[in-house]
Amino acid sequence: MRTRDLSKKFLLVAILGVFVWGCSNSKGGGGGSGGTTSTPAGSGGSALGGSGGGPAGSGGANSTAPIASGGATGSGGAPGSGGFKGTGGVQGAGGSTSGTGGASAGTGGRGGGGTTAGTGGRGTGGTSVGTGGRGAGGTNAGTGGAGTGGEKTDAGGTSEAGATSGDCVIGTWPTADPSTAGPFATVTENEVGPQAGTAPDGGTAPRFTMFRPKDMAQGGLCHPVITWGNGTNVTPAIYKVLLNNLASHGFVVIGSNSTNVAQGNPAPMLVGVTWVLEQNDTASSALYHRIDTTHIGATGHSQGAMATTQVSADSHITTSVPIEGASAQKNLHGPAMFFCGGQDTLVGCSGAQSAINAVTTLPAMYAEYLSVDHGSWMTFSGSKPSPVETTVTAWMRVHLMGDPELRSWFYGASCKLCTDSAWQITQKNMDQ
Repeated sequence: MRTRDLSKKFLLVAILGVFVWGCSNSKGGGGGSGGTTSTPAGSGGSALGGSGGGPAGSGGANSTAPIASGGATGSGGAPGSGGFKGTGGVQGAGGSTSGTGGASAGTGGRGGGGTTAGTGGRGTGGTSVGTGGRGAGGTNAGTGGAGTGGEKTDAGGTSEAGATSGDCVIGTWPTADPSTAGPFATVTENEVGPQAGTAPDGGTAPRFTMFRPKDMAQGGLCHPVITWGNGTNVTPAIYKVLLNNLASHGFVVIGSNSTNVAQGNPAPMLVGVTWVLEQNDTASSALYHRIDTTHIGATGHSQGAMATTQVSADSHITTSVPIEGASAQKNLHGPAMFFCGGQDTLVGCSGAQSAINAVTTLPAMYAEYLSVDHGSWMTFSGSKPSPVETTVTAWMRVHLMGDPELRSWFYGASCKLCTDSAWQITQKNMDQ
């Protein structure tokens, strides 16, 4: 059991009094006493854009004409004029090391009268490069670099686009300890993205704060996304220990700056996801081709927990963790953990219990940490995450990163949380 000094408790009660007042008086299903119903805040199936990893184009990795332009084996020799991986057949027309088509070139290959000169490079529809590549009269010269419609453009030279210079790969992440910072240095970007949600009187609608790995290319894997919802009258800054911990483990966390995050249509938490997916397709963005668009989680506290329950009806949300507040939601699209503090007399645990009772086929967990109240689960100073923040990080690693070692924290009758006396756990569809 964690203990807190008296001064922190008084500060927490003052802050949380504001949370609950806002939750019980917000118009968007914000808080209240953890009830089972709330007014939806744009929760139903928002049309989020840019769900793919970026179009491959005519010269990209998924070209409709995958290999060379010169027919199956060529009309004049082994390699050809269409390039090693150009627009049509396997290796096109030409001589084996010189002439019209080179051994690994595109329109002109390495040929055109010499072993290193060429007109094109690796061809118009090449797997890795496009129109220019290495051609036009020299080994390192190129007309167009990464190519027409390729995933990235490089104005000639040897730094070619595609897998070699770095689009990310969706895959299973190496395991990591969720109770400490992960392998990534982090950066926090304030006031990003579009305006979303309700505006204060005489003001403008708030934007977003993003917590993310500083080097998005580190490790080569695509980064899952987590959308965050604040409690009433607070912003993401108060949750920075949790959100930074998630970012250090490789997640891109987008948090609305709204102090009433359950209000607005479309819901601010979904607007944040839409914007991140758009950045994945924007060449000037640090997120360009670095996002795992298939693994997106939602979590939030108090009013933000209610908003999390609502936005989890959107098909892009593949897992969710409402913290201290939830309502029954039968349209989930992935596993959910409903958390409450055993000492929470402000919202209580009835909402979380109702939420898990509504789940029928998906994996779900009711997780009550017995010693904390509505807000004392948070780390207010220092950088080491609390047991609850550690557990949220572990859940997201399992369900968005496929962490193989942490699955036993939650699944099976003898799961780690199930056998820890600090927790009261109810599982549904989590035997394996």
